[in-house]
Amino acid sequence: MRRLPKRDKMYDRVHRGVVWACIGLTLYATTMLGTRVFNYFTVVKPARKQQELELVKENAQPTAALLDKIPELKG
Repeated sequence: MRRLPKRDKMYDRVHRGVVWACIGLTLYATTMLGTRVFNYFTVVKPARKQQELELVKENAQPTAALLDKIPELKG
């Protein structure tokens, strides 16, 4: 096995660091996306459905004022 010059070792270390950073960023982004999807299905969607049911009970048309009260994902 041949020995790598110092410059090649440095490039290997930098490349390894970049790869680990990309892996970490991917895991973090996946976690954040999962949190937003979970929040949508547990908070936002039920609130919209409840609002729709209330509108149907009142036989009213949805208005912008009512739809503004629905919680939204902020980020």
